[in-house]
Amino acid sequence: MLSNNKKRELAEELYITGRMNSKEIAIHLSVSEQTLVKWKKGKKDEKSWDDRKRELNLTPFKLKELLLDEANKIASGKTSSINANQLSKIMSAVDKLDKKVSTRVIIDVCKEIDNYVSKHDPKLAVTFTEWHKKFIIHRSIAD
Repeated sequence: MLSNNKKRELAEELYITGRMNSKEIAIHLSVSEQTLVKWKKGKKDEKSWDDRKRELNLTPFKLKELLLDEANKIASGKTSSINANQLSKIMSAVDKLDKKVSTRVIIDVCKEIDNYVSKHDPKLAVTFTEWHKKFIIHRSIAD
């Protein structure tokens, strides 16, 4: 049986990625729709799930689509509804960020691996942990 925190995490992932709608999630996880509405609003100082879902959809691919739409408007003699130059600069910045994994993500993944390995082979986990620490320091210096 999943704890409420685990249900919330899973519900958030299913919602943000668009794999299920709210009603399907509520049924799937055996929670009320009211509970889901509360979770979707987010905790204090936390973004709502809808805000996070919108951010997820602002991908370099989506920005390129917008640029192409604007180029088509201009090519057909229509006035651009957005400043394509500014959108291009934003897309360039997003492309750079998209190619780099944050140190926070690396630390989280390394922790998960270390915890998993420690359950199965504690001696090996010690070795992994040492290498993970070295890699995290290396990445931090490289940033």
